[in-house]
Parts: sequence; C-alpha cells; structure tokens
Amino acid sequence: MDRTWKTQRLVLSLLGPGRAADVRDYGTRSCSFHLPWDPERPADFWDLPQVAERLRQQVVEADQGRSLCLFLAEKHHPERVIGSANLRNIIRGALQGSHLGYALAPDAVGHGYMTEAIAEVVRIAFDEMGLHRVEANVMPRNIRSLAVIERVGFQREGLCHRYLSIAGTWEDHVRLAMVNGDS
Repeated sequence: MDRTWKTQRLVLSLLGPGRAADVRDYGTRSCSFHLPWDPERPADFWDLPQVAERLRQQVVEADQGRSLCLFLAEKHHPERVIGSANLRNIIRGALQGSHLGYALAPDAVGHGYMTEAIAEVVRIAFDEMGLHRVEANVMPRNIRSLAVIERVGFQREGLCHRYLSIAGTWEDHVRLAMVNGDS
C-alpha cells in the first residue's frame, strides 16, 4: 500500500521517525487549541524522542494493518504539518471497521481542509483497505467537528454516555458512522 495520497490541495502521509521535528512543530503549535477536545497528555508528550517513538509505532501498526495514521500538509508546503486524520482500531473479521480521529492546526481551520482530508481517508478505508464501516465519535459541544463529519456524509447513530476521558472529564460523544456504499 502506498503511504502518501494527494487530494486537490493536500498531501496525506504516513510519517516515520525522521519527520518527528515536523510533527512536534504541529503539535506544539496546536496543543492549546486542542486542549478542550483531547485526553490529558503527559508533560513530555511533544518531546522529540516521544514523538519519534509514536511515529515509529504508527508505521509498525500500519504494516500490521491495525491503523493508518496520516498527517496532512498543503501541497505547496509539504514539509509543514497542518493536521492529522487517523484510522485506528481496525478490526477485520465480521466487522471490517475502524474508528476515525482527526485534528487540525488552528491556523488551518476554516479552509475546508479537514472535509477534504476525511473524504480521502474514507475513500482509502473503503476502496484500498476494504473496510465496510468507519465510525467517528464527537463531543456534542464540538459543533465545528460535528459539522465537518456530517458534511462528509457520516450519519448519527446515537449518544455514548461518558465515552472518553477528555481533559480529565468523562465526556459524552455522538456516535456517527459511514458504511461502504452509503456515500
């Protein structure tokens, strides 16, 4: 499987440890913006050795077919990471599904980049990975994120009570999904 995909304006890539500094730059630019939506992170989460190790592990998991963690960059500035879109918890067998996660740097919000990226990640999931279902879980108060995921075509399926610990609080999440053939 190729590890880089291009859309009209973006490059989506699985990055290895050699790109840890670029990913760290994205993370440190974005961490306060993502604070209300992210789990609590250890103090050294954005330290270069930890970022490099996470990227190494993401390559291993992609090789094993367990996840696909892509970083986003604009085509005209491919070394500057502006976001991520991930297929995690890939389950084969009867489910053939995955969970979608995504995030964008604050300076990249409002340009339609995430809508473009998620549409491509879903295409990869269905057309290249043979998945049947992609699920996303979004806090009800995250209005922008809900708008993006529904714009791509995800359908609401219900509410998961106290689903994830976000910023130290168990938060409800709206469960949304897209099934191959429904788009």
